[in-house]
Amino acid sequence: MFKRKTIFSRLFLSYSFIIVTSLLLFIGVFFYLFHVNLYKEYESIFSHHYAQLEEQLQNLNNLNSQDYEAIKNLSYSLHQPGYFIYIVDEESKQIFGPDPHQTNHKIGISNEIINKATTGLKVTEGGFKNGQLQYTVAAKLSTSLNGVKTPIMVMVFHDLTHEYIQVIVMIILTFIISLAFAGIVLWFISRKITAPLREMNDIAKKYAKGDFSKSVQYQSSDEIGQLAKSFNYMSKELDQLETRRKQFISTISHELRSPLTSIKGFIIALMDGTIPEHRRPHYLSLMKDETERMIKLVNDTLDINQMEEGHVRIYRTEYDLTAQVNNIIHKFEPHLARKDLEISFHSDQKYDVYADKERIEQVFINLLQNAVQFSKKGGLITITLVREGQFVKVKIQDYGEGIPEEHLQLIWRRFYKVDEARTNKTGAGLGLSIVKSILDLHDAEIEIQSKLGQGTVVTFTLPIA
Repeated sequence: MFKRKTIFSRLFLSYSFIIVTSLLLFIGVFFYLFHVNLYKEYESIFSHHYAQLEEQLQNLNNLNSQDYEAIKNLSYSLHQPGYFIYIVDEESKQIFGPDPHQTNHKIGISNEIINKATTGLKVTEGGFKNGQLQYTVAAKLSTSLNGVKTPIMVMVFHDLTHEYIQVIVMIILTFIISLAFAGIVLWFISRKITAPLREMNDIAKKYAKGDFSKSVQYQSSDEIGQLAKSFNYMSKELDQLETRRKQFISTISHELRSPLTSIKGFIIALMDGTIPEHRRPHYLSLMKDETERMIKLVNDTLDINQMEEGHVRIYRTEYDLTAQVNNIIHKFEPHLARKDLEISFHSDQKYDVYADKERIEQVFINLLQNAVQFSKKGGLITITLVREGQFVKVKIQDYGEGIPEEHLQLIWRRFYKVDEARTNKTGAGLGLSIVKSILDLHDAEIEIQSKLGQGTVVTFTLPIA
């Protein structure tokens, strides 16, 4: 369930690392501040007792220094929960302390502390002694006592270990509760963040098998939401591409099967002598036409594939566009004669353009083939060249069936059959896609305007040489 290389595990572990590190940093800073504030509090307590002890010692000096009751009361005030107060001489011998019976006994204080205190400094020291953590504060008193001119007040806080243990227990308990809560929250957050990614992964596997029926359901506008929208858009495009692919294969199969069937029938008829000798040239001509149609279909398919894969480059040269259009019109005379069509060519001057001559001829041929195919018998096709700045605008207009408006943005797509938008005539739907690809390579714009029953106008521009 918890795989190391998944995004969920990386998110969970990364967030967990950040939270644990932050908590540890917090604990370290908190413990340090607690340590500093505790010692400051001890020094404040020391200052408070120092002032009280000075006053008590002055009152004691005014009384009989051998008054047992006064000494006993002073000793009781020097014994407090959590700390002891000693008054010692320069040799660390106790003058007064928590236990009045320990007078003239040395207390366990280092000579270094006593020596520094005798100079008038306030000395502090913390550390372990006899396995217990304690904090010592010492300072010289201003009141002489029992013949000692510089008595020293020493305060030993001996309950530090208990204080630290309490704090550590509270910190550890808080850390465990916070970590458990953060872990649960992180788990659900990470699962929620990665849920659409897991869904995309499952759906992508179905897409790989050709099932585009499902889409990612994620409505947020964040980056994952944008990815989900792109993913759904991709599935829609793949679905359409798969549909067009199947349609294209069906169309190609039909387009190739029909001429092959005809050619096969003619060959069989020629071989068994069904076709008389004087009719053979006619059927050979039909076989030649069918063969050329198949070759064109294959060439168009190869061209559009190479263009879309970026394998086709254009080779621009300066040439006479006007002469090129006239030559193409002459080539179309047999096609025009079959439908009793006429082409009217208008050019106010001779135009030299800078383009790939062979590819532009292919553009004209494909556009004129469409115009001829969808023009009414006895109709007219007009070609016009007009200068617009540094470009020549080419306009090809027919007065045929026209294209429904909802299909105008689709006709440039690969595999889209233009005949389905206009009539039920056959066609592989590659001609206009090739035209668009060639003009895109020339950075040339192409537009199409059409109305049902009134015809179609296609315009594009080429740079003047």
